[in-house]
Amino acid sequence: MRTVGIDDLEPGMILARDLLQSGRLLLPKGSVITNSNITFFQRQGIGKITVYSSPKSEPDEETLKKSFGYVRDYFMFVNHDHPAMIKMFDIAVYRTAIKLMEGWTLPTYEEQTVSELDDMRDLFFRDEGKVEDVVDAEIKIASFPDIFFKVKKVVDNPKASAQEIAAVVGLDVGISTQLLKLVNSPLYGFPSEVNSLVRAVTLVGSRELCTLALGLSTISYFKDIPPELIDMRTFWMHSLTCGVFSKIIAEKVKGVIPEVMFTAGLLHDVGKLIIFKKMPCSSIQAMLSARENFIPLVEAEDMTLGFNHTQVAKDMLRKWNFPTELTEIISNHHYPHTEEYKLQATILQVADNLANAIGISDGGMYVLPGIEDGAWELLGIDAESLTGIVEDYDLQIEELFQAFFC
Repeated sequence: MRTVGIDDLEPGMILARDLLQSGRLLLPKGSVITNSNITFFQRQGIGKITVYSSPKSEPDEETLKKSFGYVRDYFMFVNHDHPAMIKMFDIAVYRTAIKLMEGWTLPTYEEQTVSELDDMRDLFFRDEGKVEDVVDAEIKIASFPDIFFKVKKVVDNPKASAQEIAAVVGLDVGISTQLLKLVNSPLYGFPSEVNSLVRAVTLVGSRELCTLALGLSTISYFKDIPPELIDMRTFWMHSLTCGVFSKIIAEKVKGVIPEVMFTAGLLHDVGKLIIFKKMPCSSIQAMLSARENFIPLVEAEDMTLGFNHTQVAKDMLRKWNFPTELTEIISNHHYPHTEEYKLQATILQVADNLANAIGISDGGMYVLPGIEDGAWELLGIDAESLTGIVEDYDLQIEELFQAFFC
């Protein structure tokens, strides 16, 4: 998907989004653009159009073979007969082949060693401490944003009006600005601009908007992760991708709130950030082990640390008094054993795998963790629908990332 100026628009291009003007539909998504369309757009003063990106040609056999060999390693840990995994593999191979045709070079990773972190020390060695010690050490030295607790208070009040909710959220200019960007993004696709928090609450829903605000306030907390440990842009890109996939999938499953799933996807890996801060050397060892042994990072964490990021997230979110639903979904997304929120945890598990699959063509580092036996069937969707889900994601992600992190 790409945005082209009206002067660069050519007949035969395919419209990637509904083309709206003042809330009026001019041309629906999927339409093949003609010369008449271009003339009409010019008369209407339309400056840019979003169209599907299409390669000049389909990948040749040699490129597909090269892509297949590269992508295969990322799927070593999963059930190769699983219908969703088969489809994810096909998607990853094709996307990687397209990138190769565009001149992308398969990455090679320089090994990072613990010696590079001479000025950092782990809180404790394996078997000397527990998950609770890691979380407590973080909580003692840093306060959580005050806006979080104010938003949560209004979330817990079923009688709060749209004006009251907007007033509380509006106390933090950064979060309220991000919320309006989010509501005006392709994630929602409202026909006209939403220019006030009160209107946003009305359109999206009070609890839904507050859930999004909780997610944004949590992101603002993690600003001091050492760059030697992780590229935060890459981390949040994966997290946002997982959030978008979670929301798109949730919209296809009855009984699930898409905004809750988006926020859960956005925050699904926050436990990693606490581990990076408190156990930097062990974090590097876990990452190296995951890459060298072709195992999911969560498995490498268990072997290296004696616990993993989902356990840290669970303890941390509980101590921050996060909503129970979000806490349970996030802390069970690798192993959706939770009874009450099993469906939601499964959606997040599928979204996480899909985010990892499409991340392969951007130089992803870790193998897919896989989907728990019997979990996929709970969703009631066909594996072929993953193609459309990825297409919807492609239409949204660039503008969303700009709204969140630029």
